[in-house]
Amino acid sequence: MPKIILCLILCSMLTALSAQGAEDWLWEEEKPEAEKLEADFIKVNYEKKDARLAMLMSMVLPGAGQFYANKSAFTTYLFPILEIGLAAGIIYYNDRGNDKTDIFEKYANGEEIEFTLGDGTTIVTTRYDRERQHRVEGILMNLNPVDIYEQSYFRLEDANSQHFYEDIGKYPHYVFGWADWYYTFATDTSGNFIGPNWYPGGYDSTPADPNWIWGGNYPLYDDPENGLSTTVMVSNESHSSSPMRKKYVQLRNDAKDEYAIARAFTFGLAANHIAAGLDAIRVTRKVNRGAITDNGIRLKYYTGLRNDQLTPTLALNWKF
Repeated sequence: MPKIILCLILCSMLTALSAQGAEDWLWEEEKPEAEKLEADFIKVNYEKKDARLAMLMSMVLPGAGQFYANKSAFTTYLFPILEIGLAAGIIYYNDRGNDKTDIFEKYANGEEIEFTLGDGTTIVTTRYDRERQHRVEGILMNLNPVDIYEQSYFRLEDANSQHFYEDIGKYPHYVFGWADWYYTFATDTSGNFIGPNWYPGGYDSTPADPNWIWGGNYPLYDDPENGLSTTVMVSNESHSSSPMRKKYVQLRNDAKDEYAIARAFTFGLAANHIAAGLDAIRVTRKVNRGAITDNGIRLKYYTGLRNDQLTPTLALNWKF
């Protein structure tokens, strides 16, 4: 009798452990066998959501996949809010960049100003002028027919395009069109064109040498107010040759900074779509783990006391 009782107790314990193991196995979504389990007395019903569909929905419209899987999830509303904020940031900073682009374009050649010549007289002109640029570059190209300064080296566009506004601030050989450079290095104090006093840079040579490279210019008259002297060469790379160009570059950089922030918001928008897609998988799996239900019918084994004897019992429970 004790052996029988011991066997019954062991059977009960094994049955309980087996039942717990089966339950854990069923709740582990990653095991595809759980989807196929269907016993005579226990039927597992999945109210599953498609994780791949949820991911796709959220990658297209952040939050849509979470809404499909679980409308009450926190991230269902977090990702759309982030999406709206990031999109608003892109629009806002792009508009600021456009406004500052209009400012530096107007500064360059979109308005006329009064410019004071070396003798104190004033003229009305734009800060940048293509005719001044072409006049000086023509001289530089004719100094030596075999050096680098030929027609293909000067390709300033005739239209006020993006490349035009980039070139006049980026490349030193387009500095000739700025009013303060032209009327300091190419004219006398009255604004009469003379031609620049070139300085070789990179090679100790003269303009007649094929290896000659333009390194800067000497001012044609002293300008103590701006610290310029006819005996001091001003490098073509230095903003001292044209404070107007320096101001222009600063204005362009201000616009570029705004566009850079807009691009950062764009990257954030892309990251939000990716994160929303990955989170939709997480939300869907969580929902699926909690969506396993049964029909209320369970088969249980246990030992019961009957007629003062321990008796193995098989019971069928139905929850309703």
